[in-house]
Amino acid sequence: MHAISEREETVGVLVGDYLVDVVVRIWEPDAPQASVVCVHGFAGTSVDFAPLAETLVQSGYRVIAPDMFGRGQSTFLSDPRRYTLRTQLLALNLTKRYQLPANCFLGTSWGGLMALAHVASLNWNTHGVILNDCSIKADQTVEYFRDKLAVEAEMIFTSREEAEAHVLETRSMGFLQGNMRNRFLDSRVRQVVDGWRMNYDAALAETLRANNPFSVVDLLKNAPTPILMNFGTESPYASGPLNDEIAVANPNITLIKSMSAPHPPSLMKPEEILTIAGFLGRCLS
Repeated sequence: MHAISEREETVGVLVGDYLVDVVVRIWEPDAPQASVVCVHGFAGTSVDFAPLAETLVQSGYRVIAPDMFGRGQSTFLSDPRRYTLRTQLLALNLTKRYQLPANCFLGTSWGGLMALAHVASLNWNTHGVILNDCSIKADQTVEYFRDKLAVEAEMIFTSREEAEAHVLETRSMGFLQGNMRNRFLDSRVRQVVDGWRMNYDAALAETLRANNPFSVVDLLKNAPTPILMNFGTESPYASGPLNDEIAVANPNITLIKSMSAPHPPSLMKPEEILTIAGFLGRCLS
């Protein structure tokens, strides 16, 4: 068994003329052999990966998870014009200082798209990528989720209990118990002057309403590195025919649609963690 250490580091980054902070959470065994960079979903934080990280550390992996800009403990930029793809990728670029030569990336939903853009911009310099329930092309389903998140970003709750109940219901996280439940909720809500909000910048609502088009279909069809496309059985993205088309076109793609979970799988349940650990073992052995 590996001893687990967990720490947070705050790193200053220049965004234009502004010095802002990225908080990076790192779980580490006593002698790490490889590393995994984990990127949370649009409304998530690095704490989302705590149960997964505690297991991966036992396999000798260092787990690196930044709070992306406008989420968690990283700087809220407060201006939707500052939340560009280039700016978000700065948060991933700085994880290089923590990565080991054998390294993989994992991203949930929006975070998977960020991870994919990052590794593609670096000429696929990675041992593997896990896309946890990621949309691969803008469509009506993506627009539906964008609209829901835009509304949520601006919601104000009268009490912490009300905010927490919203998180548990909308994320299907009722299975969490004890310290992990408390820790997850602590990371997902924040107190403001007039009540409680979700722990992401309300200015992000405007970026969602822009409904910018995107497609990573061609990128995935030509990816030269192992990629796991993982979907929950209840995910609205799982049944898209493009997923199968990509898997047929590229032998580097592993397609799994069998996680018994909503969109997205939390990666906090034992069977989900084992699936992720198995793929990482293939990539990093």
